Amino acid sequence: MHAPHPKRILLVAPAAQGAFLRGVARFARSADWHLVTNVLHTGTFPRGWKGDGIIALLAYQPELASFIAGSGIPSVTVGLTDEYIPSARVEPDNVAIGRLAANHLLELAHRNFAWAPFINDRHNRERLFGFEAVLRGHLRSCEILPPLHRRIGPYWHDDWTNRRAGLVHRLKGLPRPTAVFAANDCVAAEVADACREAGLSVPDDIAILGAGNDPLECESAHVPLSSIDLNMDALACRAAELLAAMIEGKDHRGESIRVAPRGVVTRGSTGAGGSANPRIAHALACIAENYPDPQFSVASVASAVGLSRRQLERDFRQATGCTLRDIIERSRMNEASRLLKDHPRTKVSTIAELVGIAGAGNFFRTFRRHFGVTPTAYRSSHEESAGGNTRAHDTRATDFPTSVADRPAKQRDIA
Repeated sequence: MHAPHPKRILLVAPAAQGAFLRGVARFARSADWHLVTNVLHTGTFPRGWKGDGIIALLAYQPELASFIAGSGIPSVTVGLTDEYIPSARVEPDNVAIGRLAANHLLELAHRNFAWAPFINDRHNRERLFGFEAVLRGHLRSCEILPPLHRRIGPYWHDDWTNRRAGLVHRLKGLPRPTAVFAANDCVAAEVADACREAGLSVPDDIAILGAGNDPLECESAHVPLSSIDLNMDALACRAAELLAAMIEGKDHRGESIRVAPRGVVTRGSTGAGGSANPRIAHALACIAENYPDPQFSVASVASAVGLSRRQLERDFRQATGCTLRDIIERSRMNEASRLLKDHPRTKVSTIAELVGIAGAGNFFRTFRRHFGVTPTAYRSSHEESAGGNTRAHDTRATDFPTSVADRPAKQRDIA
């Protein structure tokens, strides 16, 4: 008896990051798929190609949408843009991305905010909606900067010289400091470069947070860019799982799945925070550095900053709207939530120790107060949202850090 012929899957992802490609590759290996990657090399579509399915990461390319729509083959698109294809779709949870950005910047004690869109489309508007919703809850608003690009139908209308001059002018007019949330890392890099042209310091005058965590853009900027990790690996896995179900005959046409972001990866562009009080900024930096220490407390922060606990608490609440204990606890819970998602084989008691909480009971009570569920239920829900097979796709689960010192530096999930 001959072994069944492997399914032939066309991968159309000319703008894909490595995390996305690795996610697809892992699923393809487990499902015995043959990935056809010609498009990654040629940049053109194989006219007349007949296979079993298509996974496409959509960029702003109308011809790509036309090719997939006309193929007549089961297809799943991973949407980072508004290019519409009547097929199953997996996309980032853009509202959650906006909320995450606002919470992160508020936690850094920023009081002035701006939004920098890539283009005025649904994805950008959803991110702004989530961003503004959280800011309104803190009685804050944000300036709206001009989009990086304009498009009418398939045609781009860009005037680089005038657009850059307008961006520089708007940045100069912002109060200092201002925290800018950029729709993606491309925009974040442009804002950083415009700040340099305007004579503005990043992050002291303008703090910048992007989205995408693209190493090319984040690490090449003159100030490394903080960014939201969109969880491209999970986007890829969900798309592959959805396509596998469609190949088996299940009808998922028109279905849309949203994937929550992984967290914020902090780099130099957001600095230690936006407080005009350097001792508040020092306190925030001290918390970010030391919260995994189980002996770390409010008194530890006050001692490091050189103020009485009462004075620091008063200044801190006035600057951030939170208490020092709130920020320490939130930092621990945000890291715990990330560890629970990223390392499904690790004991909850070990995670409690790594984030500086002594006693499993104390950890369970604190976690439930923050997230409304137990750590075990939280982990299970994220395994299900990732397709119910997190262990099969998470290569990091077997090499979990054994000490606090080994944890990923400055990467946090903001609930």
